[in-house]
Amino acid sequence: MGQYWKVVNLDKREYVNPHKLGCGLKLWEQLANAPGTGVALIILCAAMPESRGGGDLELADDVARRTIGRWAGDRVCLVGDYAEDDDLPSFPGFGDLYSLCFNDTDLDPDDEQDRTTVDQLFTDISDDVCVIIERELEGKFEGDP
Repeated sequence: MGQYWKVVNLDKREYVNPHKLGCGLKLWEQLANAPGTGVALIILCAAMPESRGGGDLELADDVARRTIGRWAGDRVCLVGDYAEDDDLPSFPGFGDLYSLCFNDTDLDPDDEQDRTTVDQLFTDISDDVCVIIERELEGKFEGDP
């Protein structure tokens, strides 16, 4: 079946879901499908607090201001669902990280185990990244992620 991957910010406890960017979860699928993960990383890692000239991204609204450069200077990695703790020993529990990158809408807030899980989850920021990609590339993501 193969290993699935997500882009994760270890410092901010955030991630990007490749399906929302129109590509698959396998590394090759993310490499081959544009705009996808690579474009998301350019947007998130650009150390650009303001536009300074032609070719810079538009900081036109709150979504752009909170998204463009949001991960600049942070520890960012791709984590697979087959990850093991030894893959990144400097991050305790790395082997469990992929499982903490999912949408919590199926969890029951009245269930103690589910509440504990919600406290550990990483936040999906894919929707904000999609807004920037759509604006900059003058396109539209359609369909279910």
